[in-house]
Amino acid sequence: MIPVKIFCACGQKYSFEVEPHHGGMPVAVACPVCKRDGTADANQIIARYLNTKTQPLPPPRVNSLLNAAQSNLEPQLVAALKDAIVQELATQRRELLAGQQAAAAELTELARRLEAVQAPMLERLRAYEQRIHELENELGEQTKENRELLKLKIEMIRSQMESERSRVNFN
Repeated sequence: MIPVKIFCACGQKYSFEVEPHHGGMPVAVACPVCKRDGTADANQIIARYLNTKTQPLPPPRVNSLLNAAQSNLEPQLVAALKDAIVQELATQRRELLAGQQAAAAELTELARRLEAVQAPMLERLRAYEQRIHELENELGEQTKENRELLKLKIEMIRSQMESERSRVNFN
């Protein structure tokens, strides 16, 4: 067991005995009054006790100055971090909006090109449909003409047949 005595920046002194784990504190320790973490100070004391090279423990005045500087800088660092995050989000939003506008422009261009290709195609389809209709009408009329011709041909053959019969009857 190693005796550890810590003098906190708040002015409180506290001590305890500990069995080191891998040359340091096995658990975190805090000042009983201000709850400031004393684990680093305890690790330095243990290291010194075990003849390990460590930085000398700063005097209490330095610790209080460091704590004061940390507490003064903390709100400023939080504000700076918040500003940086907001700036990054604003930049990302601008990039997303620019991407959305570019995509909308591309879609508009694609729609225009599709319409340009589609219009002549629709005209050709209409022309084909009209030509098919005309050809169907012609075919219908030719069928009528063919029927008429067939009827005339049948009538001619009948008349020839009658004339042949009449010749056969007179002979």
